[in-house]
Amino acid sequence: MTISITFDIEKDLHSGDCKGITDGIPRILSILDKYGVKATFFTTAKIIEKFPQIFQALKKQRHEVALHGYAHERFDDLTFEEADEKISESVKIYRKVFGENPQGFRAPQHSIDKKTLEILKKNDFVYDSSYTPFNIFQILFFLKKFRHELKGFFSPREKYKILKDFYEIPVSSFLIPFVSLPLRVFPFAMLKIYLWILRKTNKNLVFYAHSWDFINLPNSKIDKMFSHKIFMNRFEKIISLLSKHYKFVTINNLVK
Repeated sequence: MTISITFDIEKDLHSGDCKGITDGIPRILSILDKYGVKATFFTTAKIIEKFPQIFQALKKQRHEVALHGYAHERFDDLTFEEADEKISESVKIYRKVFGENPQGFRAPQHSIDKKTLEILKKNDFVYDSSYTPFNIFQILFFLKKFRHELKGFFSPREKYKILKDFYEIPVSSFLIPFVSLPLRVFPFAMLKIYLWILRKTNKNLVFYAHSWDFINLPNSKIDKMFSHKIFMNRFEKIISLLSKHYKFVTINNLVK
């Protein structure tokens, strides 16, 4: 069994600053390095362009850097032409910084749709990791896109082929997605039960957090009630706990 630890890298929530990149990523690495974990960083092209040395260093350390849109736009709000332009420009920036094509993609706010998947395949992506099946929050938060979110709710929980040589690697969920929020708000005993359920209902696990989960967010009610320091402590405990049952892999290794 495998687990992929992933991070969505974008501007900081509420403020639009980049402290999640400059301060948050070093905190992430301090935990990952302690356990020898290699992770996947889904990063907007604009952030890669602004901080190329940070992400080149991640690649040198054998972490995966994948794309998270151009500037964190919702792709299901774009026309085909707009989405095609955003992805094409993102790929150009990625190639300029790394000298190779990106393999993976995660749409901001899980906003993947059929046209975007087709554009990704056209641009030689190998996988998408935007769907979060069996995630009740996704339907509740985006009621105006109910039919689209309902389709994602009932999508497969494990890796599956979307198009020829192109795969979906969904984020793990059991009503509540396996993301930073339950690590912040659940008592640790409840969190362990949640993890037990995930292990019983998912062969392989995919977790994600944001880089700004690792910094102080003065304008965030969640961070005031459930501090990022609580999250960081829980995150390390979960890494330690899961290391007894799972092999940690970057997502691109799941499609080989």
